Amino acid sequence: MLGGLVATVAAALLLTGIAWRRAQRNRPPPPTELSIRLAAGMVGDHFVAPGSGLDLPYRLYVPKTLEPARKYPLIVYLHGAGDNGSDNIRQAGPLVARLIEQSRSAGPAFILAPQAPWGQNWVSVPGAPYLNYSQQQLPESAAIAATRALVALLPGRYPIDTDREYLLGFSAGSAGSWDLLTRTDSQPYAAAAVLSGAYDPSRAPQVAAMPLWFFHGERDTVSPHSTSEQTVDALRQAGGAPRYTLVKDVGHDTQDAALAAGVYRWLLEQRRSAWQSPPPPGTKAPGHPPKAPA
Repeated sequence: MLGGLVATVAAALLLTGIAWRRAQRNRPPPPTELSIRLAAGMVGDHFVAPGSGLDLPYRLYVPKTLEPARKYPLIVYLHGAGDNGSDNIRQAGPLVARLIEQSRSAGPAFILAPQAPWGQNWVSVPGAPYLNYSQQQLPESAAIAATRALVALLPGRYPIDTDREYLLGFSAGSAGSWDLLTRTDSQPYAAAAVLSGAYDPSRAPQVAAMPLWFFHGERDTVSPHSTSEQTVDALRQAGGAPRYTLVKDVGHDTQDAALAAGVYRWLLEQRRSAWQSPPPPGTKAPGHPPKAPA
């Protein structure tokens, strides 16, 4: 009888240990000191889009000096899957640090960094490797819907120039950026830069007129550079003129290459009014979804 009790306790301890190890694997790693320091210097908040139920953490960098009656660009940065979570810190990584540096030296801009939930992605692209996908087979994520509503809300709270709103995505964030651009008939962005991502090339006609810059590493095994090349080809066939930079001898991480190539300045040079046709009289301007209630 005692032996049976010992065996039962041992089995319970074994199961507890397995459950603990599994829980540890399913937890995001702790944020870095850099992320903690950056997050402390940014506005931190949470946004719940009406009807979504998702609590979307986000950080917003606000330029230190805001001149009266002046409006400023907004860069929306969507992180890679490794920064998913709910701590509202980890998404403020090295690329956000570089963007803030550029905002201080190359021209001020608001920088928005929302955080996708742990265990989810901006887009549920199967992989790895992560290949191009069909939007028809993947419903829009709650994180993308909430981000769209948040971006529509911010110009009512801060002096943001709605002619100069931009998207910058890395890895899974590039797929998310593509979803933000192409899931709806209108969107507010003047330009986008997408790094090392996967896309739905069939949606290219939707954004062919927009200034777009794709970056991909020649040695990327996480998401091969063919994903960008297929999408760039589709955009060109639709009449677009996207930029494409294949980064030689580099794998998945193309963030440094994009910044070194001048992607920050390039984004800020673009204006939505420069390429988007004016709306017919009596219609709402494209690219301006209704503001979400506070």
